[in-house]
Order: sequence, then C-alpha cells, then structure tokens
Amino acid sequence: MRSGFGLFEGRMVELFTLTNSRGNSIAVTNYGATWASAIVPDRDGKKGDVLLGYGSMQGYASDACYLGASIGRFANRIAAGRFAVDGVQYQTTVNNGDNTLHGGVDGLSFRLWDSREEADGVTFSTVSPDGDQGFPGRLSVSVRYRWGNDDRVTIEFRATTDKATPVSLTNHAYFNLAGEGSVLDHQLKIHADSFLPMLDGGVVYGEIRPVEGTPFDFRTAKAIGQDIEADDDQIRICKGYDESFLVKNVDDGEMRLVAEACDPASGRALAMSSTYPTVHLYTANYFGGTLPGKGGKIYGEREAFCLEAQYSPNSPNLPDFPSCILRPGQEYKHTIEVAFTVKE
Repeated sequence: MRSGFGLFEGRMVELFTLTNSRGNSIAVTNYGATWASAIVPDRDGKKGDVLLGYGSMQGYASDACYLGASIGRFANRIAAGRFAVDGVQYQTTVNNGDNTLHGGVDGLSFRLWDSREEADGVTFSTVSPDGDQGFPGRLSVSVRYRWGNDDRVTIEFRATTDKATPVSLTNHAYFNLAGEGSVLDHQLKIHADSFLPMLDGGVVYGEIRPVEGTPFDFRTAKAIGQDIEADDDQIRICKGYDESFLVKNVDDGEMRLVAEACDPASGRALAMSSTYPTVHLYTANYFGGTLPGKGGKIYGEREAFCLEAQYSPNSPNLPDFPSCILRPGQEYKHTIEVAFTVKE
C-alpha cells in the first residue's frame, strides 16, 4: 500500500507498507530509501514495531542518526575524507570530526529517491553525479526491498559507475526486539573470529584483532550488556560497542549468516545474513534520551542496536582488505537479509 508521508523540497514523500500472508508488515519510504518499520509478533502473538524511527517526514528530515536509512556512497568512516584511486587523490566532504561518515555532508540518506512498486516489494533508485560529495564517477544506485511470507526482509543493493570509485552501501536499521526500552538484555551472536580496532575518532587503520579474550567475543550468544562497560580501550573510545567484525576476508558474493539476536522477554528474534565481508555493531551510544521517535517516545542511550553489513570502514585506504572499488563495466551487487522469528 502506498501513501503520502509529507513533503520534502516541494515533492511528496511516499511511504510503502508491505504486508505478508501472516498479516505482518514492514514500511519503507523513498526518502533516503529508508526502512521505516517492522511489525512482527512476540511469543504470545502480540505485534510490535521492532525498528526505531519517526512517525512523520519531519522527523526524518531532521534526523542525524540515520534511522533505517540506506547509507552511501560509502558506509562508515573514511579517514580525513581522503583516498586515492588509480593514483588520483580525492577529497570528500567531512562531517564527523576530520572524517567522512556515511557518504559525507549530503550523502544518499538525505535524498528523495525514485520509486517503483513491484509484486513482492519496492525498488528505489537515484543517481549520484560525478563529484558528488567529492566522490568520482556518476553512480547509478538502486535499493530493492522485499518482504516474504516467512517474515524475511531482503534488501538488494545495485550500482554502476562510469569512473572507478569506492562504493559501500548498507542499511542503518536500529533494532529493538522488545519494541522499546534498553537492549542490554538482548542476546547477541556474531559469526566472526576477529574485529577491527579503531583510533580515537573512530577510524579503522588496518589491524585485525582476534575477538577471543576481549569484550568483542560474540561467537557464543551473550547479553549485549554483559561486557559493554568493560575496561577496554575500544569500549572507552566508543562509549560502548561501535565496532566492525570481519566475517570473511574475501569478497566472494556468497550469502552467509553473520549475526543472530533475541529478546528473551518477548521471544522475538532475528537472524541477519549478507554477502558483505564485514558487519558493524553499534549500540546507540549517543542518543542520550533526547531523540524524539515514534509516538512521542524519547529514544535513550542503548535502546537499540545496529548490525550494518558493509565493506570495512576506511577500506579505500586499506589495500589488504577486500576491495570496495567499483569500475566501469562492473555491477555492484550485495544483499542483506533479516529474518524475524519467535523463540519459545
């Protein structure tokens, strides 16, 4: 179902509600190609929205936290906004201290995309011109959302370019499987043996560190809050979890299970699979109880978690990591799946 969602720069924003045979639904909007809601049942059949977001376009237009947005051209941080492709140096707009975050000052999250309804979902598309935010190449991008009768969201990212350029697209959903309140009791498992430590300012610099013996060991499911206050330099830098985990050190395009989470109180659970080599965990460390969300709720610190499947942060500057460079004649193709279930 398509409906109006307010105005942006004089154009009507569209909200699409996709309902499956179980009566469960997601909503997506062409502003930022954003995933706006996911309404799924708990173990007692009570339905609730497990995504943080806004009840109106006004909220999304003033959003600085990327709630549910499609991120691009490049997810996470690029150190000092600088990189080289084929010996040519580029400078992108910086919007996170000295660094470029999530595509720069006016990244793809802040655009109104074209939309096309399909039998099983919606496809959003846009064009980022050569030089947009300092990135080279005219990039044509599409994001396709599908919602299955098995309560599975499939998000397919596609892109082509006319000039070699780094690309890393992802979705920035904030999950709370209880619907509201702290997520510190949520059980989380991440299928990764290593993570990528960062410097002050949040920049990944190329070290690969084993998770064993650290607060970042989620190989066996544990409560998100179990080690979130650990005496660890990485925890201190980020005020909690804001770390990338290396799922695989190759870009082979194969779908893999990367993370699983469950709220023990409600029984709601999710499993994320992706074709990306990295997944980034963020625990809403900077909300501070001031972010107004749906239904007048004020979202507080650690009341959500993000699982951002992507290329490594700063990988345009890390030649030993899977390459994020898209070249003319190639098609960028990556997929993220989130399957919602209930545990008794």
